[in-house]
Amino acid sequence: MMRPHLKTPAAVAVLLLKFAVTLILLAAGTGPLVAVPAGIVVGTLIIWITSRRAAAMVLGSMGGRPAQIGEFPRLHNVVEGLCHTHGIDKPDLWVLDSKSGNAAVVGDRRSATIVVTTGATDTLSLIELEALMAQALVRCRDPRLADETLGAVIARVPGASFITSRFNDIDRTVRTDMAGAKLTRYPNGMQWALKALAEMGTVVDGFKPANAHLWLLQPDGTTETATAIHPTVELRVDALGEL
Repeated sequence: MMRPHLKTPAAVAVLLLKFAVTLILLAAGTGPLVAVPAGIVVGTLIIWITSRRAAAMVLGSMGGRPAQIGEFPRLHNVVEGLCHTHGIDKPDLWVLDSKSGNAAVVGDRRSATIVVTTGATDTLSLIELEALMAQALVRCRDPRLADETLGAVIARVPGASFITSRFNDIDRTVRTDMAGAKLTRYPNGMQWALKALAEMGTVVDGFKPANAHLWLLQPDGTTETATAIHPTVELRVDALGEL
């Protein structure tokens, strides 16, 4: 069973859910000696069921589709090359039909999926695409990814702003950029990729605010202004220049 880390937004949401179930039981006239343990059990069961389906639910809400090898051979070749070189399990690859340039990572304790816009796959150079996928692979290996994906689902209940605002770690994003650049051993590639994506526009039509923290760049297109979740592209490019 998935157990969210105690300090993650998902863990906070889990506690709120259990508390809410307990309050409902108390309001229905159930005594506290029954309501409290029942609230914990029912809340835990809901989270367990949700955690098993969280990745699929988020992918469904993004509106993407599996990236077929015959349709996107370059994408698969780039990811397979990076995975083979660094001993990484290849994640599932999905595409989102959009002219914008962006990518997201969704996962659970068992697997991860990279979602990339067709604008990025069709427009980025080979070096830029490799850099973007390297950054995404670093995200795939982050143990907090499962909590973030679960948090995206739970955020729809207690409120997206409450949950997603707690994924505020600009330093972590910069560190992930740098870790991806180290996989390719070519920091300029990630710098070029970020600039190219920003020029393309990073807006994801119909994106859900609860999913915003899963995207590598601001899905609302505000790449020149830092948000609570994403640093500016300029800051990320400058940080990569220090490698």
